[in-house]
Amino acid sequence: MKLHFVGRASQLAASIALACLVTTGAMAQDGNTAEENGVSTEAPEARSSESSPSESQAPEVQEQEASPAEETTGEGAATDHELPEITVQAPYEAPPAPTQPTRTASTPTPVRAPAPAAPDIEAGTSVDAESAWGPVDGYVAERTGTGIKTDTPLNEIPQSITIVTEQQIQDQGATSVQQALDYVPGVVAGPYGFDIRGDWARIRGQDPVQYLDGMRRIYGYYNNTRVDPYTLERIEVLKGPASVLYGAGSTAGIINLISKRPQEESHTEIGVLYGSHDFGQVQGDSTGKITKDGKWLYRMVGVARNSDTQVDFVEYDRYVFNPSITWRPDDKTELTVIANFQKDDTGSSANFLPWEGTRYAGPNGYIPWSRFVSDPDWDQYKTESASVEVLFDRELSDVWTFRQGLRYVDAEVDYRSMYPNVYTDPQNPFVDPARRTVQRYSYISQPHAQTFTSDSNFIADFDTGTIEHKVLLGVDYTRFKEKSRQGSGFVATPFDLYNPDYSLPFIPPVAVELPETGTEQLGFYAQDQIKLGNWIAVLGIRNDEVTSSAEGQADQDVNATTYRAGIMYEFANGLTPYFSYMQSFDPIFGTNFYGQAFDPLEGEQYEIGFKYQVPGKPIVVNGSLYDTTQSNLQASDPNNPFNQIQIGEARFRGGEIETIFTLSDKLDVIAGYAFTDAEYTAGDLAGYRVETVPENQASLWATYHFSAFGVSGFSVGGGVRYIGESWDGTDSLRTPSYTLFDGMLSYDTEHWRYQINATNLGDERYVTTCLSRGDCFLGEGRTVLGNITYKF
Repeated sequence: MKLHFVGRASQLAASIALACLVTTGAMAQDGNTAEENGVSTEAPEARSSESSPSESQAPEVQEQEASPAEETTGEGAATDHELPEITVQAPYEAPPAPTQPTRTASTPTPVRAPAPAAPDIEAGTSVDAESAWGPVDGYVAERTGTGIKTDTPLNEIPQSITIVTEQQIQDQGATSVQQALDYVPGVVAGPYGFDIRGDWARIRGQDPVQYLDGMRRIYGYYNNTRVDPYTLERIEVLKGPASVLYGAGSTAGIINLISKRPQEESHTEIGVLYGSHDFGQVQGDSTGKITKDGKWLYRMVGVARNSDTQVDFVEYDRYVFNPSITWRPDDKTELTVIANFQKDDTGSSANFLPWEGTRYAGPNGYIPWSRFVSDPDWDQYKTESASVEVLFDRELSDVWTFRQGLRYVDAEVDYRSMYPNVYTDPQNPFVDPARRTVQRYSYISQPHAQTFTSDSNFIADFDTGTIEHKVLLGVDYTRFKEKSRQGSGFVATPFDLYNPDYSLPFIPPVAVELPETGTEQLGFYAQDQIKLGNWIAVLGIRNDEVTSSAEGQADQDVNATTYRAGIMYEFANGLTPYFSYMQSFDPIFGTNFYGQAFDPLEGEQYEIGFKYQVPGKPIVVNGSLYDTTQSNLQASDPNNPFNQIQIGEARFRGGEIETIFTLSDKLDVIAGYAFTDAEYTAGDLAGYRVETVPENQASLWATYHFSAFGVSGFSVGGGVRYIGESWDGTDSLRTPSYTLFDGMLSYDTEHWRYQINATNLGDERYVTTCLSRGDCFLGEGRTVLGNITYKF
């Protein structure tokens, strides 16, 4: 597929941006100085802004004759993918396509402000006050806009939320959103191993939906770029059903990425990174005032990367240009425009390896960690995207505020891969007596996706007697369309997993154009945050209309109404216990054997917990217990082997506790533990544990700031991550637990930062999960990354 101008523009724009960052920052600072001396300056600039994918159709084997087409069913499983899939049937059932398995069931530092009595932050707020969308000083965030869609203290939201701040991302050296989630309790980051096609995570045993600035980012799968964490201010993890505010989604919740936005305080930095696998990256971030009065602000963020990976022949190159601009004509109005141009060039790092040689050694030992099973001259995973986002905030009166967010994204992907046939006989997928060689499947997918998203709401702050209200009334709309070319084939020539020969001939599959598909969602929601003395309550309701379309087929509609309720009591010592109830829905498009439309997946959760923050200090402890049920899972019809009935059910019960604190500005600590009991309670898998869900998970990270030999600015950090054992979905193959260690050492001066990070210090070989269908996934080996950053 010939990729369009977006990639060339993004590469050029990123290079220009990185070359200009120093000049821009210097001009902004010089301009501010000149303005302070009475000299007018004008410099207008601009500003800017994956859970695991749904179960996909198996690739067709081209050598076979096609059977009559069956009805297309696009599955809106518990993931961030609602797009109905288009199936071109082969004469026999082929193994799964090369997708992730699906569940069957520097910035300027602001002044720290304690949360207990924090005021609401509205348009035109000073940079020194923390807002739900702005920078955070250190590790302890105090406000969020994710959990309730208004700027609200975290301890006034009756639901579990964890916020990963920019400082934490920097200290831990995260180069992906997935890595940034490693220390969030209840979240398993990278459940399918080292896979650079997306940022996969599981929350409480389920697949969440990914959002950016409060608007849904991902529809379908493998049709968009990965967000670079350097472009983000924070990452917010909302645990549990969130349909009452965000519409269709799983019971897992959402991961909301918050973009960096222009700031009043001038700041520019240029960083150079180098590390394992020849990882080389240049990155820059510049922000400040365009005009003396601060009515116009700018920000430019850029990344340019050239890197290999732990998998042979797989590179990971990236170009990102992320400009943004803010206009504040008065203290009641704010308009921000964020653009993003990105191009990633990589390949197949997930290789869907067999049990033997991965989970356990066979007669030939273990398959090397670096094994590549595709064709180096053909394999690729190239993604390009261009987007523009508009965020508007207007205080209409002392009571009413209007907010609106809009985003348009155009993305293209060229995905070509080969993977072993481990599915026909998982116990023995080899085709030779020596148990070395396997046959392979080939797969090509070239989607072009366009997404428009909007979210508009009114917020009213008022009292009725002694009762305080913050009422939210809103409507959101999403339109997603995708055109795609796909093809697949079967490569019968044996491939040696232990000593591969990449010169073996193969005929690439032919990509054929599929019918255009789309999803539209329109939702109306209402919420009331109520305060009466020390009591806090949250009530919400939402109605959604979701339409799935496929060229040449009749549209399918799903209508759902969801509810939310929570109550809290705020003690004077900072302790706030709570109880909440939440619902979710997730459409399953398509029909059963009898032509009847499937009902959406439905979920509900009961949660009880507490939030505690020491008054006036950055010390937070949160705990929760939850009971989540997901129903309407598909199962086999005992009266018709060609039919599916929705009697399946899965139940997720567990608890989490976390603490985040800073002591005397010298010690930052993040610690957490999660217990998850996940089981299928009805349907074909009743009584089995849900696959890829560890029962126990724990993590601890600490950073200590100190002086040495009379010189201040040193920091040392370290962490440990424990992921307990998990199962394959039929309780027949166990994936062992593993423990990983990470470390960091840095030195900061006024203008320079020197940092080195290491993850998986022991270079432990570990398997993240194995599935009953026949494949296993290897985790990431030891990586070391150095960073030198100049700040001014």
